[in-house]
Parts: sequence; C-alpha cells; structure tokens
Amino acid sequence: MPELDFPQPLLTLDYDGALEARLFDDVRLTVAPHLPAARIDPPRDLASEDERRDAAQYAVWNTVHDLFIAQVAAHAIAGLFKDDTEFQFALARQLGDDAAHAEFSRGRAAALSGADPLAQVRQGVQDSWDLIGGFALRNWQNFLAWQFHYEHYILARLFVNRRTAKVLDFGHREFGENRILPDEEAHRVRITQWWLNKLEQADPAQREDWVAGLIQADEDVQQVLGPYLRASWQLNQRATGLDARGHIALYDAWRRNLLATLVRRDANDLPALTSLAA
Repeated sequence: MPELDFPQPLLTLDYDGALEARLFDDVRLTVAPHLPAARIDPPRDLASEDERRDAAQYAVWNTVHDLFIAQVAAHAIAGLFKDDTEFQFALARQLGDDAAHAEFSRGRAAALSGADPLAQVRQGVQDSWDLIGGFALRNWQNFLAWQFHYEHYILARLFVNRRTAKVLDFGHREFGENRILPDEEAHRVRITQWWLNKLEQADPAQREDWVAGLIQADEDVQQVLGPYLRASWQLNQRATGLDARGHIALYDAWRRNLLATLVRRDANDLPALTSLAA
C-alpha cells in the first residue's frame, strides 16, 4: 500500500473535541472521501422486530464496554495511580459516567428485548477481563494504551455512525446526544491532558523512552483487541446500517494519526502498526 500524505499532527497541549473532528476529517478526506462531512439524510426509528433485536444486542455490547471501563478505572484508582490524586479525579469522573452509561444501555437492552441482559453483561465483562484487563493494569503505559483504544480510537466508528446511520434507537438517542457524547469527550480530554502534561515535564531522554514504550504498548493492545474491535463494527452496522465501506483503512489511518498527535510525532515517523484487519 503506498504511503499516504497526511497533514502534520497537531502538536499542542490543547486537546478537545474540535481537534478530534478536524483530524478525523483530514483522515476521512484522504482514505474515505465517500463519507459525508455531515449527516445528509436523517435516520429513522426502529421499525421491525429484527431491528429491535439488533439494537438490543448492540446495547448489550455498549453495556459491557462501559461497565468494564468503570471496573478498570476503579482498580487503577486504588492501584496504579493510588499516589496520583490529580489523575484519580479524572478516573473517578470516568468511572461514574461510564457506570451511568452502562446502566442506561442495560435498560435499553431490556426494553428492546423484553428481558434483563444481566447474565450476558456479567459474562461479557468477565470475557473482557480475561482478554485485556490484567494487561491494562500492569503499568501506566499499558493502561494509557488501553484507554486510547477504548476511548479515543473508537471515535472513528462513532463519527461514521453519527453521519451515516440509517436506523437509530430513538429511545437511546436523547441520552446519547445529551449525556454520553459530552461525557466521553470530557474523559478523552482529561486523560489526554494528563498524559501530555506528564510528557511535557519529562526530560528529553525520559520523553523518548516513554513515547517508545507507549507506542509498543499501543501495538500490543491492538494485537489483542483486533477481533473485539472488528466485532464492534459488525454489531454497529447491523444495528444502524452505517456505511462501513473502507472502515479498515479508515480505522488504521485514524489510529496512526491520532497516536501521532498523542505522542507528539509526525505520523510518517511512527513504525509500522498492526492493522484492524490483522
């Protein structure tokens, strides 16, 4: 595959949703120009039992995803970051918000399917711990790389969903727009600012060592999470009919360019990264 000419990463301590949107559109125009810059046609509500079933399955996935984040954050507060009070505030905010998001998604899954999905959720969270939980809590580089995958890189799919989904669960829409989206942006901003401030204060040799370690941890997480992330695209597509054309290239380019921004490097200077397709 030929090298793609991407814009320089945004090397700044300021990180927010506007930066994410600009970077995504730079990537979209380069690798997925068929995707619109904004929604063209409004989505419709669920209209059949099959659509309700698919939406319920996607709600269970979101419940598991968010409850697992809350649990890992709780362990990190008491363990990895027990002496970092400032970061504990960011993780406590994430823990509380994602627990609320998980509870709402559980309720939507129950409303759509007619049954409480608690047993599925319990098994899904255990599967997540078996897959990545111990790795994420091994050291702060692993934890940060896990956060990037669970909070930052997932944005590629969510941007596509917001712009191209044909069907949405209108019972979830208001909570998602008014609560989940701003909460998740706050999590990403606070986690990123903690890291960038830490990086800024390091001496040059330490900075290089940290960046190299974080890039390797990010690679390790991607290799473990590949099947999980691919399944999330498939579930989302079945539930909403989003435009998944070229999503592998889009995710790979988004991850490379966002990672470059997060470690203050040029995207072309990063090593080869494992593809979502691997």
